[in-house]
Amino acid sequence: MSNAPSPASTPSRAAYAGIMFIVAASLLWSLNGALIKLVSDEGRGPGGVTIACYRSLVAGLFLLPIAWHRCRTRPGAAAVLTRPSALWCMVFFTLMTLCFVLANTMAQAASVIILQYTSTFWIFGLSPLLLKEKPRSSDFWILGLAMIGIVVIVLGPSVGAQWSGRGAPMTEGASVSVPGAPGGTLAGMGVALASGLFYALLTLMIRRLRDADPATVTVMNNLGSAVLLFPLLLAVGGLSVSTRSLWLLIFMGIVQFGLPYYLYTLGLARIPAYQAALITLLEPVLVPVWAVMVIGRSEMPPVWTLVGGGVILLALLLFVNAARQPNRAVSPANLPP
Repeated sequence: MSNAPSPASTPSRAAYAGIMFIVAASLLWSLNGALIKLVSDEGRGPGGVTIACYRSLVAGLFLLPIAWHRCRTRPGAAAVLTRPSALWCMVFFTLMTLCFVLANTMAQAASVIILQYTSTFWIFGLSPLLLKEKPRSSDFWILGLAMIGIVVIVLGPSVGAQWSGRGAPMTEGASVSVPGAPGGTLAGMGVALASGLFYALLTLMIRRLRDADPATVTVMNNLGSAVLLFPLLLAVGGLSVSTRSLWLLIFMGIVQFGLPYYLYTLGLARIPAYQAALITLLEPVLVPVWAVMVIGRSEMPPVWTLVGGGVILLALLLFVNAARQPNRAVSPANLPP
């Protein structure tokens, strides 16, 4: 009897591998808030444009040898550079990176990452239109459960304050701020929301390029982003950084940015964008944990963040368990340019 995997089980294994790639990427991405706070050093370190440019440059150079080897040894690997989706991918990557870093210098890490993950709604809504990938009804149920977790994180402090009779709109360390609240400015919240939109569009474009080499796509995005940001970097005069900041930026570029985006691209080659959007909700759960450990109690999330984070984790566990079943396999689809 042949030991070859059945046609039904092979796609399921590929999809499960894609899930694990996305989970690993989310774990590494979750270091972003704490590291950006360390680099910016409460305004004494490099600004948002400098961080975004240097981080992308380091990430692109880190993976460049792999991409160069693939382009030389695999026919057609470099063809991705001429596709319209690749250009849009680079633009959305640059805008997302810049907005996210700027938002982290203007507001709490937990606030920024939660608002960025409004991208999940964009991805669920646009996937059928741009990718012809329609979410299953079970995915909507899991999305609903995860969104309940986010609502608990966002509204919990305000509701809790009213129930306790204090009437304060938010407590110190609350996850999301409104004008006058301590978690960040209205401008910071707006920039974080813009980051979410661009992150959604980036995810959809990477999924469109799922037949391309992941290393080449990642290097193209990062080096292209660094080139696009460089004129702005010169304009703000942020080219010079301290030795401490440089080492932190190198660490960020490799461990927190380059490697996870490579893993993310690998994952999006195996599972639909809307499923990847669900899995990456793990990141906002972990961001405040790292921020508290590295920065201190000023980044301490309230109990509502812990409760909401637990609900999100439950939703992700249900999704991963369902994705292990053969009937959850991802079917091949036509690849748009």
